[in-house]
Amino acid sequence: MMRKTSRMGLCLAFLAILQTGLAHEFWLMPARFRVKVGKKINVKLLVGEDFQGENWGSKKERTQQVTHWTSQGQTDLTAQATESDSNNLVVHFKSPGTHLLTMRSKNSFIELEGDKFNAYLEEDGIENILAQRKQDQQLTKKARELYQRCAKTLVQVGAQTDDNFKRNTGMPLEIVPLANPYQCKAGDSLRVQVFFQGRPLAHHALRTWHRTGQPEAPTQKGQWRTNAEGQATLPLTAKGWWMVSLVRMVPSPNPQQADYQSYWASLTFEL
Repeated sequence: MMRKTSRMGLCLAFLAILQTGLAHEFWLMPARFRVKVGKKINVKLLVGEDFQGENWGSKKERTQQVTHWTSQGQTDLTAQATESDSNNLVVHFKSPGTHLLTMRSKNSFIELEGDKFNAYLEEDGIENILAQRKQDQQLTKKARELYQRCAKTLVQVGAQTDDNFKRNTGMPLEIVPLANPYQCKAGDSLRVQVFFQGRPLAHHALRTWHRTGQPEAPTQKGQWRTNAEGQATLPLTAKGWWMVSLVRMVPSPNPQQADYQSYWASLTFEL
């Protein structure tokens, strides 16, 4: 009976976190992942659960940087994204190759009760902070957190691929594929490297999400860990939409403002 009550309490705590919007994944979702040269398509900023989300609208005040990267260079789309309030970002894909889009948000603040915060740490594999709270006997203490989003998506334009996919754009938390997903097929594995503040992030949890693109199709999820070099090998089991995501949290550099600073990273592509 006690075990059932404990599980129910954890579920209720996590549901409370979901209502805050913090525990939701955040990702860039183009209308199509494969486009013809010269085409324009809409790219949405989505927030949600199980790789099924809603528009991250009315958030222009939180948008810090939106960039379109190609093998020839980069285009700043921040003004366009904030003008449309992140609801209708239209991107023009003028050249062939593997294009990269990135979005970084400004800091947002949230405060959670101790049990809700602990459930969130456990759900998202934020082991360093959970262990520290246990060691300091602070599991019942409220937590004040600042968080940022660091999202990436890869769009294949025409048939010609290039090395733009492995660009490290310098965001605080970044997932960099070490092979081009558009040269992979179902049954292959994709090796990625995670960087935090420019350095490989070792022994850290990350997730994969897969959808076929059909509205009622279930989402397939996987949990993995980076190795000592910050790398992880992710099996690409089937065709469809893929997302890789993780959360990194550290003590806040300004304790008067918040207890913790977190960064949420995602990478989307199609197989």
